[in-house]
Amino acid sequence: MTAEELIKEYRRGRRDFAEISLSGLNFRAAILPEIDLHGSNLRGVDFTGANLTGANLSRSYLYESICRSAILKNADFTASDISWANLTWANLSGANLTKCDLTTTNFSGANLIDANFTRANLKATNLRSTNLKNAILIGLSTINDADFTDVKNLSDSTRTYLHTIAEGNHPFTKRDTKDTLEGKL
Repeated sequence: MTAEELIKEYRRGRRDFAEISLSGLNFRAAILPEIDLHGSNLRGVDFTGANLTGANLSRSYLYESICRSAILKNADFTASDISWANLTWANLSGANLTKCDLTTTNFSGANLIDANFTRANLKATNLRSTNLKNAILIGLSTINDADFTDVKNLSDSTRTYLHTIAEGNHPFTKRDTKDTLEGKL
């Protein structure tokens, strides 16, 4: 299925596109709220500026996807591989990222208010300048090599928990994870 065909079907009222392969397609600025793409291959898909509010993206493969400035409010990414993805300046408020692989994902500047990261893998994740107000960061598999420079609204209790499991340096910014949590640069 091409991007154009999916958008056409969506406009006709179809919402269920589960377990489909859309690898490498361009959905820039597409308006697809409540779309169901669970279990899909979305590797390298470009969702820059797209509106996927309330989308079901659980168990999907979003490796190297581009979601710059995308609206992903209340989207469900449960158990998805979002590693090496670009989510800079995306709005993921209320998103469910439980059990996601977020290895080397770039969230720089993203809105992560009320996002749920329970049991997620945040290895080498870039969280610089994100808003983590009321974000759930518990039971994480790792935050090794992550960068938390200038995060906003991280609670003291969460910061303390993260500090106890933090190790290493981010592979690109070269910043020590513990130092970024403490505000030392």
